[in-house]
Parts: sequence; C-alpha cells; structure tokens
Amino acid sequence: MQAPTTNKQNRNNFCVAEPLHNKSNDPALEARLEEILELLYSFYAQGIDMSLARVKRFLAQLGNPHLQLPPVIHVAGTNGKGSTIAILRSLLEASGKRVHVMTSPHLVHPTERIRLAGDLISTQKLVDVLEECLAVNRAEPITFFEILTAASFLAMSRVPADYVILETGMGGRLDATNVVPDPLCTIITTISKDHEKFLGDTLQKIAFEKAGIMKSGVSCIIGYQTKQAHDASVTKVFHDVSASLPTEAKLFQQGAEWDIEPKNEGAIFTWQGESVVMSQPNLIGSHQIYNCGAALAAYRVIMGHHFGAKNLPTDRSNSSAVDPLKTIHWPGRLQKINDGAFPLRKLMDDTQELWLDGGHNDSAGMMLAEQAKIWQAQDDKPLHLIVAMVNRKNPADFLKPLIPYVASITVTSIPNESNSHSVNDLYNLVDPLGFKDLRQSVTVQQAITNINDKEARILITGSLYFIGTVLA
Repeated sequence: MQAPTTNKQNRNNFCVAEPLHNKSNDPALEARLEEILELLYSFYAQGIDMSLARVKRFLAQLGNPHLQLPPVIHVAGTNGKGSTIAILRSLLEASGKRVHVMTSPHLVHPTERIRLAGDLISTQKLVDVLEECLAVNRAEPITFFEILTAASFLAMSRVPADYVILETGMGGRLDATNVVPDPLCTIITTISKDHEKFLGDTLQKIAFEKAGIMKSGVSCIIGYQTKQAHDASVTKVFHDVSASLPTEAKLFQQGAEWDIEPKNEGAIFTWQGESVVMSQPNLIGSHQIYNCGAALAAYRVIMGHHFGAKNLPTDRSNSSAVDPLKTIHWPGRLQKINDGAFPLRKLMDDTQELWLDGGHNDSAGMMLAEQAKIWQAQDDKPLHLIVAMVNRKNPADFLKPLIPYVASITVTSIPNESNSHSVNDLYNLVDPLGFKDLRQSVTVQQAITNINDKEARILITGSLYFIGTVLA
C-alpha cells in the first residue's frame, strides 16, 4: 500500500511545550561536558565499527546495567524510528507509564539523547555517568556511540520506570544497543538505502541487518514499507530471520495484522480485524500516519491482550481525555518555525514560511515530495530548498523526487562539520539533476536573503546535523 497523497495539514505541526534539550546555565559544567566528549572521540580512531565485543566488555566492567533495565522496546529501521518512538512515548505516558528513552543523534545538545522517566537528562547527570564510564574504561578502544550507549544504560538502570524505548544507532544486528537479551517487543520501521558502506548495498542486506534486533519468541512490529522495499522482498527477509530463531518472533505487519488509513481529519487504525477511529498525529507528513500505526501496534502488544483497540488512549469516543497524538514532540522533522524571534525568521518576509527537515536519503526524499505535492494542491506557494549534506550521502537519491515541486534549490555546507560536502562539490553533484533554478551560497543566512518570493515556502533540509546547526 502506498502512502496517501492527500492529507489536510491545518493543525499544529508539532508540540512545542517540551524543551529541545536540558543544557546547563553553568558555563564551567558545559565546558566539562565538551571536554569529555572530545576525549571520547579520541578513544577509537574508527568512528563507525559495528561490533558487540567492545560494548559487552565495557558493560561487564560497569556491572551489566543493560540487564537491570525496565522492559525494553527496541526500535530499528532506516526512516521513521524517531517519530515512531516519539508517538509511542506519548501513548505510554498518556496511560500513566514512566518511560526512559534513548535516541540519536542529537540536534543541538547531547542531553536530547536520554530521557529518564520522561525528563531529559541534565548536563550534571550526563557528566556524572560519563565520568564514571571514563574511570572504568581507562582509555581502552571503544567508539563514541558505544560509550554513550553504556552511559545511557547506566543512568536508566538507576531511575525507576515502567519501560525503556531504545533506538538503534545504525543497523541492528551489530549495533551497540543490541545487547539487551530479552526485549518486551521490537519494532522495524521503513527500510531504505542508507549507510550502504556498513549495512550493504541492497535493501535485502540492509533489512537483514535491521532484523538482527529480533529475539527468539519476542513480538516484532513491522512498519510501513515502500514499493521499492516490497519489490526487494524485505518482508521475506524478516520472515527468514524470524524463522532462524529458536522460537520464531511473532511478526505484526502493516497491511496484515494491523493497518492504518487517513480518514477526514482522523485515521482508522485496525488491529487484527477490529477498527477504531483515531486522531491524526500532530506531526506533518502523510508518512507519519504509518509511523503512528506502528506505534499503536506496539502499544497494543505492550499493554497486553486485555486491551482491545477501543481501549487505546487515542479513541476519539473519549472526548474528555487529553489526546496523546496531539502532544507529540519531535523537532527537526517537517517542523514549521513560527517564532518571529528565531534568528533566520528575522531575515524573512512575514508572508514567507520556514520549515526544517533532517531527511537525507531516498525514502525521505519521496516522503518530502509527497508533502510538496500536498502543499502544491493546497496553495501552490513556491517551494525553495536550502540543502546541505554530509559527504557520505547521495544527494541525487534524496533530491530527485522533489524536482517537479521546487522553484529553486540553494546548496550550501554544514558549518563546523568536517564531513560536509563543500558548496562547490554539492553544486556539481546536484547540477546534472536538472533543477530549473540551482544556486549556491556560503551560508544559510545568505541563501534565505536571496529568496525574493514574498509567498515563498522555504525548506531547509539534507541532514540532521545541518538542522541541528540551524536550531542552535
């Protein structure tokens, strides 16, 4: 089933009640955190080296905090992990549950990565657990992500909670998070091409790596898959991996055991033949309907069989309850900036719109193109892209789907990022794609001031690192 091409977007794009991070006001404490992070980067020259040996060794030295966690929901996939986690957290917390969360990467500050019983970790607590990790590790080889994962487990093991939602950093089978032996359930979101150097150059190979989080006898929610993924038989990969386990993982697949479809201003969620009308999530983009469905399916598995579809906290028949699908917080994903005090907004005309999205691969490009098509049908405002990308990403795969909808595209670079495409290199990579108005700019500020359309919709995209610098 393909993502819908119509979706009314007259609701708020995301909840702004929560802070983006929990940075300290103490400059000395922030300087200490930065010093620790720089030291962590020095422990192992190979920034990405997927293995479980190092992190298992280190966790054993820490007293195995990953074995002392509340029940874990483990999430892998190429696209939609973060949104699915944000929705699931909102659902669980609306049911009165305390939820730890680990996600990556952060946009502005490392405290974004860890939530303890719903609250972002403080800089002081993060420094404390990292210093404890430093003392135990003694500069032995370990990657930045591995030691941050271990520190997250350490912090989470010391704070009471009902659940942990754990996001893989890359892949799944050999990801540092894949040391939890008995998760409550697992979730695999949309599979797309990304990190091919590490995960494989086909969707089947990538799906195999993601499916590595499946555990014997543990239910696995399979999220929305694109036509390309279906054509590549990723579903067969999931079944094969499940069948290889001592006890098969029970698969709950979108389009089979569960489904979700937009319906007017809401959505119809179906769980094993039983349907209920829900609200649509307050995250912009038709693809978010399917991320919502995966979260709802996981919620159904987590809460047990005595919870029917009509017991879900989002049932619209219960109008007195706070709707958790309207309180989801997930910045940097089709986020509209309305704050006039935001520095980049000060450079714009009041009639122009500013949007941010950290998409960077082919599936993300297709999803943004779906939203561009919706915008075009709604008001036909000219869409102007400002793009910067890291040099391990393929700009053609990401940008091709957007060509029919774009009035101009300006390429730039990510400030203070050594792995960013240079402006000239990115321009040369994008030029053959055939955008009708291709520009280049040294800074994002200059790119914005060069867009003169009074009714312009400006979308800054191409990398979560880029969005992080914009939000910072």
